Amino acid sequence: MEPAFSLLTPSQTAALPLVFDSPHSGIHCPADFNTQVPVEFIKTGWDAFIDDIWQPVVEQGGYLLHAHFSRMYIDPNRAPTDIDPELLDTPWELCKPTKYSERGMGLIRRYALPGKPMYEKALTKQEIAHRISHYYSPYHQQLNQLLDDLYNQHQGVWHVDCHSMKSVGNGMNIDAGVARPDIILGDKDGTSANAEFVDVIAKAFTSKGYKVVKNTPYKGGYLVSNYADVAQNRHSVQIEINRALYMNEQAFEKSENYQTFKSDAAFVAKQLAAYVSAQIGQ
Repeated sequence: MEPAFSLLTPSQTAALPLVFDSPHSGIHCPADFNTQVPVEFIKTGWDAFIDDIWQPVVEQGGYLLHAHFSRMYIDPNRAPTDIDPELLDTPWELCKPTKYSERGMGLIRRYALPGKPMYEKALTKQEIAHRISHYYSPYHQQLNQLLDDLYNQHQGVWHVDCHSMKSVGNGMNIDAGVARPDIILGDKDGTSANAEFVDVIAKAFTSKGYKVVKNTPYKGGYLVSNYADVAQNRHSVQIEINRALYMNEQAFEKSENYQTFKSDAAFVAKQLAAYVSAQIGQ
């Protein structure tokens, strides 16, 4: 069975309490997926190359956790109870659907694309429980343990949840049909991270010529909400990168600008590492 994730770690002499996670950069579809939709539909939910783009953070003393499995199989950026009851063959008390399930993109997707059902028949509780225990939970257990360990060592931890976004929202998105900016930073309207931490990211991207907005339309998902506690010096922010900056969205391939953008992302990672290092007096 394909491992659920990879964790890239810095040398211990340079290690910082700075954790990047990329929950949607995996594309592996386990054998029990049982979907009939074409692979091109699956790839639309893939944060292609985001794990590679942010890999330079490891050289700066940060950690990078990235999923191997496709979010279309099970989504690590959803609550484990965010299950659409309409997907199931029998009722299940675990189901507590949210706004994401209502749009067909909860923990288990009802639609691959607008109007394109993911499954031809209902799923069983056992099928979903298997996905949670073998893929979703291992990812979260690793992230939670890493954040806790670093927090206990440094009395603070800084978490960056890394994503990409289509250049124009589709019918399942809250900004359907709208052209998106280069970078969207989500900090739950200033409640999931210290403003200075978010501003370091914003200023670093802006200095490289990118248009940055905050919390519109993306304020941060489950991973940001679940792991942030600013009062306890635990900070989480989401970064959404416009795919048109570095890839061909139709071909799912790197564009000619890929290395330039990756270099700019490395600069952002360096600025963040310097900020976290200063916070812990290193």
